[in-house]
Amino acid sequence: MEKTKDRLQVMRGIVDMQLTTDDDRQIGRVADVAVTWSEDGALVLQALATGPEALFGRIGQPMRRLAHLLLRGRFEHEIPLGEVKDFDQGIALRGRAADYPSGQSERWIADHILRWIPGNGR
Repeated sequence: MEKTKDRLQVMRGIVDMQLTTDDDRQIGRVADVAVTWSEDGALVLQALATGPEALFGRIGQPMRRLAHLLLRGRFEHEIPLGEVKDFDQGIALRGRAADYPSGQSERWIADHILRWIPGNGR
């Protein structure tokens, strides 16, 4: 029970934080975190997960499976913790926006779904 409580504390502090690159571009928000348990039982943050499947996974595993069935992992990405320069109001990353594939799902949705909706401005 204590391990689950610790994981929730990590999630609350990081999930939904804005990811900003070294060239001051916002590339999305943290949808989930990848963690491991160390031998001494401590929770160790490994990576930040982005993408719609990770986001749907917060609702429940059946939703994550459904999102994976539809999207096939195309927009799922993990940013290793070593790429994080600073945790402050958001999460500052070391690289430039072009170094990260995050944010592609929003472009894909706009290009393939939203463009067909009347009144979308295109």
